[in-house]
Amino acid sequence: MNEYTILPLINASFQPGEAKRTVADFEDRDFQKIARAEYYYFTGQAEKCSHIAERYLMSHNIKLKMSSCLLYVYSNLTLGRAVASRKGIREIRECLEKEMKYSSSAEDKAISVFAGYMSSVLLHLPVDELPDVEFYAAALPPGIKMFSAYVIAHMAYLKGEYGRALGICEAAFMFRDGTYPISMIYLYCMMAMCQMNLKHQQKAKDALMLAWNMAKEDEFLEPFIEHHGLLQGLLESCIRKEDSKLYNKLSDKVISFSRGWMAIHNPMSENFVTDALSTVEFSIAMLASRDWNNQEIADYLGFSPNTVKTYLSRIYVKLNIKKRDELKKYMLK
Repeated sequence: MNEYTILPLINASFQPGEAKRTVADFEDRDFQKIARAEYYYFTGQAEKCSHIAERYLMSHNIKLKMSSCLLYVYSNLTLGRAVASRKGIREIRECLEKEMKYSSSAEDKAISVFAGYMSSVLLHLPVDELPDVEFYAAALPPGIKMFSAYVIAHMAYLKGEYGRALGICEAAFMFRDGTYPISMIYLYCMMAMCQMNLKHQQKAKDALMLAWNMAKEDEFLEPFIEHHGLLQGLLESCIRKEDSKLYNKLSDKVISFSRGWMAIHNPMSENFVTDALSTVEFSIAMLASRDWNNQEIADYLGFSPNTVKTYLSRIYVKLNIKKRDELKKYMLK
């Protein structure tokens, strides 16, 4: 494990359940603090994460700076602070531009490109002006390289290339050289998303449960908060009843993150939806907008068709719409 790199906890190889010990084992004081901020972020403690990350935003160490900027972007999304998140994105873009011109290290250049993509792709922001991340991925350390596979797969997913995205994830697992829980959780989530879009529900559930069972050992809830809408009801179908305590903890944070995400991505259209709907209502609305009928939604989520009908009626009232087709303009932008 190389602790002197961007996002050192993501880069760390450890067994599920040992995240706290892994953070404590970092020898360098500054990188240990960044690793602790990562731990806070992935366990849903965004305020603590943001507080640490803010201290390193102006660091002259590119690895510390890029780590802090990424953590600052995403923790402040969860906290509903869109202005702070945009500040972090600007810092990343400016730093990337400088590194592409003056970098003295292939790894520093690679992690700058990685940070640029991570701050853009996961927010569905354009990457047309960024260098090709696939070209630089080979220079990344192992754990970050694995997470970069998730970022590249996410790009393919957004283009509707679900088979390609799935193949990237499978290749990342095939060639991994250790256990990198955070990267693996994100890759499993991506595999579940792809399988849902390929209409392989059981495979999607299997991938989701692999992610969940690994994540719950450290209570890494944030990956599921980030992907709640894209998982299309999988959390409600697989987790809501079986692990209600953790699901409720997760559910409380989903709307807050979604609201912050939309404030960056598309503030005019979706903010109202994230304010208006509960997590279960959002999942039902997402499935209905993808042409699932009431019986299919009921079977999938473990409800009766009448319960789904009641939920949809409530959703229509909240969104001030009258029919199913109108959901698409809210849910699929």
